[in-house]
Formats: sequence, structure tokens, C-alpha cells
Amino acid sequence: MNNIGLLIILYFVLYFFIRKIRRSIKLSFEKLEELNGEFIYTFLKNFSKKEMYFNLEEVHSLFFTQMIVKNGSFGNLTVYIILEDEYAVKLQKKENIITFFKSCKENKPEMYEKFLESTPMGIDISAIMDKEIEDYKNSGK
Repeated sequence: MNNIGLLIILYFVLYFFIRKIRRSIKLSFEKLEELNGEFIYTFLKNFSKKEMYFNLEEVHSLFFTQMIVKNGSFGNLTVYIILEDEYAVKLQKKENIITFFKSCKENKPEMYEKFLESTPMGIDISAIMDKEIEDYKNSGK
């Protein structure tokens, strides 16, 4: 009985370890490239690299699923972008999210304002997002 209990504990530790490694691998493969409101989203799905092309005209809605604000900037941020054809794009890297919002602000300001107003619990993040976009522009990316 002791050996079975030890094997079960070892199985759970190994399972959570592999799950954590897989998530970090997925994050390292997430990339969003933008040119005049058109995007190429590259991500890892089931250990194969996938690409998705979309533009701002196809974006139907946006949901913030995780938002942590630290010292006037975003610590963690996760966004789901729902496209008109029912596809969903999940952005987890802060750099990719800032790239998306920067493009919205430059190419479709009314969409940018609409998305910022849709933040959960009525939180006003427009000043934080504007600061993050300026920092991103000044970093030369």
C-alpha cells in the first residue's frame, strides 16, 4: 500500500511539473506581428506551430480574463480576442497585448476606446494602457 501511495504522489508531482513546462513553452512561442491593422499570430498548438491571420475589421469583441496592475503598470494581463468567424485568439504576453492595443489606437481609435471601456468591474485602465503604449514606442520595438 505504501508503494502505491508513493507512486500516486509521484504521478501528481510529475503531472503538474509537465503541465508547468508545457505552459511556459506555449508562452515562448506566442508572437503577434502587426502592420497597419493586420496581424499574424503565431502560436503552439499540440506541439505544432500554427499561424493565424486577421485584421482589425474582423475583431468582434475582446475580453480581459486576467489583469494585475502593479505600480501603475500591468503585471499580468491576458486577453481573448473574438473574431467575426467565431475564432478566438488568446494573448498572454504583455508585449503582444500592447502591440494589439497600439494598433487599435492608431488605426481604429473608436474600437480602442470601446475595448478599454469593456474592462471588468468598470476599472479605468486608459491611462495605464496609454503609458504602456508610450513605453513600448520609446523602447524602439
